Amino acid sequence: MGHKLTVRNCNPQDPRDCEAYERLKPGAVFAHMANRPNYDGREDLLFADVDGAIIGYLDFTAELGIGRVVLDYWVHPSYRPRPILMELLHRALERARKLGARKAHVSVPSDKLAEAELLLSLGFNEVRRYYEFRLDVSEANLESADRLNSGCRHLEAGGEERLVQIQNRCFAGTWGYNPNTIEDVAWRLGIKGNSPDDIILAWDGTELIGYCWSVVDCGQDLSTGSSKGRIYMLGVDPDFRNRGLGRELLREGLLYLKNKGREIIDITVDSENDAAVRLYESEGFELCEETLWYEKIIGYPKLDNP
Repeated sequence: MGHKLTVRNCNPQDPRDCEAYERLKPGAVFAHMANRPNYDGREDLLFADVDGAIIGYLDFTAELGIGRVVLDYWVHPSYRPRPILMELLHRALERARKLGARKAHVSVPSDKLAEAELLLSLGFNEVRRYYEFRLDVSEANLESADRLNSGCRHLEAGGEERLVQIQNRCFAGTWGYNPNTIEDVAWRLGIKGNSPDDIILAWDGTELIGYCWSVVDCGQDLSTGSSKGRIYMLGVDPDFRNRGLGRELLREGLLYLKNKGREIIDITVDSENDAAVRLYESEGFELCEETLWYEKIIGYPKLDNP
């Protein structure tokens, strides 16, 4: 007897759906995810059921300011992924069309060859490669960051608007960057364990010219048991680049994470951002993983039936 596949919307009021999401996506907190700005837990989270058991999901993030949707999915390895993923994508792409999105993006680790082949067969094309760099902070040269530079200080209450302004100025026009909002910053700072102190701001008098946003609690490295932190974002105002400010902010962020007891620091960078790649490598970061981004243009012929 064949198994019955059903793709359905999440019911945020059903504890079983909340528990299923947290089980399938370790580290996620459903209640916080569901409060993300411009996110509708009922419309933007799909579940794949087989005979009543949830065996996969697709999380839909609309970034209509840059005309795209980002799709994050997972299917239990015990099941054949193609028909399940195709059903999830059919539903997600139909919603994307209704919202007026022009393209859909999906990221896949570069060693997941079967997933990449599946996406290619479904009309996605590789458009970007991102590097995951890692640093053993005990080996970092942080002598110049033994204290906050006089022009640097931590984010204070009420400073979210200025942070958003410098973020959007630093990353305007870069691939995949959706302009940030005060609500986005407040939501991210509300994640358990995050704090305004995690954000170091660089000032030139009264002008905010750069920032380093770190994440303290990133779990443990599975192979070594070392505690992990992350440099989440690092940006310098275009008018103040090529003066060493990015390096200074990076070292301040690394020292902050080291003082919080983090042993391994990760950072993600677009492979085409040559200046950032050179900076991280010169500070001792080493490439540990690559992620490929795939794109499907919305409005092309629908996917074939599974």
